[in-house]
Amino acid sequence: MTFLDLVMVGIPALLGGTLLGSLFIRVFPKKSPAGFTASYRAWHARLHAGLLERNLLRFPGACLVDPIRPWVLGESVSLLVLLASGITGDDTGTVLPAIPVAVSLGLGVALSSLRSGGKRALSGVKRDLPVACFLLSLLLESGMGPSSALQELEGAIPQGALSREIGTLLRARTLGVPREDSLELSRQRVPLQEYQLFLNHVKQGERLGIGLSRSLRELSQNLLESQAHRAETIAQQAAVKMLVPLVLFIFPAVFLMILSPVLLGLCTNIWR
Repeated sequence: MTFLDLVMVGIPALLGGTLLGSLFIRVFPKKSPAGFTASYRAWHARLHAGLLERNLLRFPGACLVDPIRPWVLGESVSLLVLLASGITGDDTGTVLPAIPVAVSLGLGVALSSLRSGGKRALSGVKRDLPVACFLLSLLLESGMGPSSALQELEGAIPQGALSREIGTLLRARTLGVPREDSLELSRQRVPLQEYQLFLNHVKQGERLGIGLSRSLRELSQNLLESQAHRAETIAQQAAVKMLVPLVLFIFPAVFLMILSPVLLGLCTNIWR
């Protein structure tokens, strides 16, 4: 199939599909594109949950990632590979061998995106946790119970992996899961030492009935101090990492700028 054949077939197919889609929406107004999008997201969410239940996604933070973007990215890569094979080939026989390659490449891209998304989610939890501890201590000091304070905390902290995890924890309790079991499940979903300390404080406060506000405030201060030390360490490592581009790119350019008059003078003298 050449590019001209693709244009001659693709443009009428695109126009016809657009016309059929508009007619379908007018005949069945309830089957809107928003409904298809919702069903598409729901199907990917069920697929992601099934993979997590079968322990096929073993990298940390996989349960904290929104599964739509990684899987859509992988499916788009697969479709692009199939489309490229159809354009470069002369018949449909070239598309069939490309299907396993497209599926493998799309799956690899989706898993790589999920892995990177899991790392970003864990870093987001680590970033938002000191603020969450401080806000929870303020809510407890105002007279709220731990459960109601967690409900208020879900909407008070920035939207991200930590807020979604707290929402999951609260929904598990609403469905009748015991408190200790829900905390243990949350501990397994978020394998961070800082978050486990947070859950330990909540567990001790709910079990023993001791005051949580002061301990959570101290935990928030300790987490902020650890983040400050981590930032200082990264800043100190930045100077070492800058040596490679300095030596390879900046220093040669500086030497050329400084020595260029001398080199030009030597070259002119040699040519004379």
